[in-house]
Amino acid sequence: MENIFQSDEWADFKLATGYQESFRINSILILKKILPFGRSMLYSPMVSGSQVAGLRAQTFIDQVNSIVLKSKSIFFRLELDVPSDNEAIKQFNNLRKPGFRKAFEEMQPENSLVIDLAKTEEEILSGMKQKGRYNIKIARNAGLLISSDNKKGEMLDNFYWLYTETAKRQKITFRAKAYFEKLLDNLGGKDYARLYNVYARNPDDGKVLSAAIVVYSGEKAIYLFGASSDEHRNLMAPYLMQWQMIRDAKEKGYKTYDFFGIAPNDDENHPWAGITRFKKQFGGEEIKILGSYDLVFKPFEYKVFKMAEKLRRKS
Repeated sequence: MENIFQSDEWADFKLATGYQESFRINSILILKKILPFGRSMLYSPMVSGSQVAGLRAQTFIDQVNSIVLKSKSIFFRLELDVPSDNEAIKQFNNLRKPGFRKAFEEMQPENSLVIDLAKTEEEILSGMKQKGRYNIKIARNAGLLISSDNKKGEMLDNFYWLYTETAKRQKITFRAKAYFEKLLDNLGGKDYARLYNVYARNPDDGKVLSAAIVVYSGEKAIYLFGASSDEHRNLMAPYLMQWQMIRDAKEKGYKTYDFFGIAPNDDENHPWAGITRFKKQFGGEEIKILGSYDLVFKPFEYKVFKMAEKLRRKS
C-alpha cells in the first residue's frame, strides 16, 4: 500500500466513521465532513511529496473549487506528509500563492519518531536508551505472552477495554468501539492493520497488560493506537510489545517504524509529554512534517468554526 491514508480502503473507513463523501483530484483523496448549519469542510489526509510535486497549483485549486460550490464548504484542509526541510518548503510555495494558510490545528501529528529498520536488531537495540533496553529485558524475563491478529474478536475486545481504561485514567476523550471495528473491517482483511495484545503468562491472571493497533503504509509501519494497564506495571509489557512490533515490521520488509506523534521540542507541558518520554526510550530519529494548511472560502464562518473547535477541545 503506497499511502494508506490516501487509499480507497482508508476512504471507505472514514466514510463509515463520520465523513459523508469522497472525491479524487489527480489521485489525491478529498473527504467531505458535514458541519452545523448545512456547511461542510474538505480534507485531504497525509498527502505525500510525490503527489504534491505533480500538482499544477491553480488547476488543482480550480478543481477543488468545483467541489466547494456543490458542498457549501467553509474551507479545504490539505495535510502534507512531507518532511519539513528547505526543499519541501520551496516545493510547497507554489501552493501557498493561491491562499493556503497554516491550519490552526492538526488532524494528524506533525512531530514523530522514526526507527530505521534497515539496521540489524542489535543496532536498533544499541540505539535505544539504556532504560529502554533494560525494560525490554525485564519484560522478556517475566515470560509475557504476545499475540497479534488482523480481525475483530476477543483481541479487539481486549484492546478496547484497555483503551477506554487508559483514556479514563488520563482524562481524555476516546472513540467508540465501532470506529476500531470499521478500521479492521476495511484495513485488516488485506493486512494493512494488525492488533497486538500482551498478557501475563499466569493463567489465573491473564488480563491484557498492553495493546496496540499498527497500520502499514508504503514502506513504513505506523504505531497508530496504543493502551496499557495500570496493573503489573513492573512487568514492562508496553516495552516488549513495541519491540515485537518493531521486529515484526522489519521481518515483513518495511523500512521504517513510525511512532506517530511526539511532543514538539520535548515540551513538558504538552499533553503528549508522558508518551513522548516512553517512545524516546526506543531511540530513533525525530521527524517534523509540513502538516496541515487551510484554503479558506468563507472567512467569517471559518473564524467561528475555529473558535468553536478551540472551545470544544478545552471542554
